[in-house]
Amino acid sequence: MPNYVASYDLKETSPDPHSVFLKRAIAYGWSCWILASNNVWYRLPNTTLVGAFNNLAVAEMKLESARVATQNELGRAVTMSKWIIVDYGSVRFNSDERQNA
Repeated sequence: MPNYVASYDLKETSPDPHSVFLKRAIAYGWSCWILASNNVWYRLPNTTLVGAFNNLAVAEMKLESARVATQNELGRAVTMSKWIIVDYGSVRFNSDERQNA
């Protein structure tokens, strides 16, 4: 299954929807942690997610589903003002937050 990285911006509102969005994104197959070949999990930058999906259309649908689920849970509009999803094969990364698998 291909791996995808998503980066997004949620429109600022009060209260901030980001924590609910992350919870929902995880439920739809996204993660804010990436596993390295050294069997260590690295935390991705804020508003960046990684996930394995059948294709790009499914990855996009899962990101949008997380937004809609967040909106439904909060009972108000949640706007994703910008987003990008990329299919990747080779990857390099680093993070100051790590945990063993």
